Amino acid sequence: MAGGQGMRRPGLGAALLMVVLMASTSGCMGLIAARESVESLREPAFESLNNKKITVDHSFQNFQDYAEEYTNRSTFVVSDQTTEIDVYFKVSFELSRNLPSTFWDNESRYVRATLTDGEGMVQWEQDVSEDASPLEETLLPNPSFAQGEWELDVKARGGAEGFTGSLQDNFMIIVTVTNSCVQYPLVDDCY
Repeated sequence: MAGGQGMRRPGLGAALLMVVLMASTSGCMGLIAARESVESLREPAFESLNNKKITVDHSFQNFQDYAEEYTNRSTFVVSDQTTEIDVYFKVSFELSRNLPSTFWDNESRYVRATLTDGEGMVQWEQDVSEDASPLEETLLPNPSFAQGEWELDVKARGGAEGFTGSLQDNFMIIVTVTNSCVQYPLVDDCY
């Protein structure tokens, strides 16, 4: 009988080990099942478009502004999610158009704008010294946009009547970058 007391059943130890393991993981297993059932009730994700605008809007304030060039450099990032880039461009030389044309040339009043991609290639540009009606141009990937930091560089010269402020040379450039993203219901941000 002495040999019988030292013998244990191998099945009892394995069953005890299984009970301990199941008790320690049942919470996790239960959470997975609960999460899956909640996920099945949620609306499916959908593709959404996210627009980012870069705006350069400037009005000259007085006649002395003709003496100094206005400059602005804006940058934005283009990624593989970028689907479209729209450029809106409008120029109005309100003061300059009321002065004799012999007084003005392309160096006295102008708006020069260049949009350069992440590889240093010019994708859009304008150089005007007369009013420019609103122009809109859409850039599409062909087959994709150059990724990285793009730059909008603007140089302009103009003036204004400083007493009443009623005649001002001005311009506006709006670059709208459209990115596609996956939108999840009840989540504000796209991914």
